[in-house]
Amino acid sequence: MIWFPKIKKMYKQTGIILALVVIMAGCLPKEVEVEADGVITDSRDGKTYAYVNIGNQSWLIENMNYTDKDSIGSWCYKGLAKNCDSYGRLYTWDAALKACPFGWHLPEDGDWKELEIYLGMDPIEADSTDWRETGNVGIQLKAVWDWNSGGTGENISRFTALPAGIREPNGQYYYIGDITTFWTSTYTDEAHAVGRAMIYYSTGVYRWSYLKSGGYSVRCVKD
Repeated sequence: MIWFPKIKKMYKQTGIILALVVIMAGCLPKEVEVEADGVITDSRDGKTYAYVNIGNQSWLIENMNYTDKDSIGSWCYKGLAKNCDSYGRLYTWDAALKACPFGWHLPEDGDWKELEIYLGMDPIEADSTDWRETGNVGIQLKAVWDWNSGGTGENISRFTALPAGIREPNGQYYYIGDITTFWTSTYTDEAHAVGRAMIYYSTGVYRWSYLKSGGYSVRCVKD
């Protein structure tokens, strides 16, 4: 069974709280609050995004949901607007390069390594590919809600990674509830670029090169 959070932003004098109200079929709503360090407005479309400071970096804690008027290279999971509202859009690599608002950028591979090492990943392992488990960084990055049964997220970092699924280059959608994959701006050749992935049952973060024509999520880091 797939279920989706409805997101609203609440502002308090003591700080900015991003409240995510999770509604599941047959269950009463429950609220999980993530304390944000600020909120930005994307001047291109007026959408707002919360961010947190992690080490010396500032990261959005919501996936980008920006598209230009032609919507070229980005999609809602299975074409459903409610999935864009919950999880943001899925972008090709070329579209991902243009997705972030002014003052923010699609992170380089090195930006992700800095985040992972700050959260406890061994620096040598951070340079490797495949699953990297030291520091249980995946647990720290994943939200505590919305992942399928057996999910390991604790969201200690407040990064709030949600299981947005992916769009394959052939146009098929897979793994909502199970997996999230994020683009970086670092490419390995004309057809591939580096990304990060998390799956519901793993404590780690996957580092690999993906076809640029695939559809994956975008998180932005401050310039």
